[in-house]
Amino acid sequence: MMLNRLLVLGALLVVSGIVLLAYGAIGQGNVSAGGFILIGPLPIVFGTGNSGEELAFLSVIVGILMVVLLLKIALRFRNLAHEGDRRTDE
Repeated sequence: MMLNRLLVLGALLVVSGIVLLAYGAIGQGNVSAGGFILIGPLPIVFGTGNSGEELAFLSVIVGILMVVLLLKIALRFRNLAHEGDRRTDE
């Protein structure tokens, strides 16, 4: 039940962020955007506008940090699972 609430909250935060970005861009002649999409091992990096290059670079750094944290969490859970197996074998 808690997981469902967190998923809904995450989806609402993403949608509200997109809406706020779109609202902030209305009426401004100078808009910059950048992003990073990771599909398996293939990264897709894009940037446009005056600060697009910096935003694309920043998004790559954030993406790398997210992958590192995901791997660290996965290893932590794997170690906890192995410790639990050892305890039940005794």
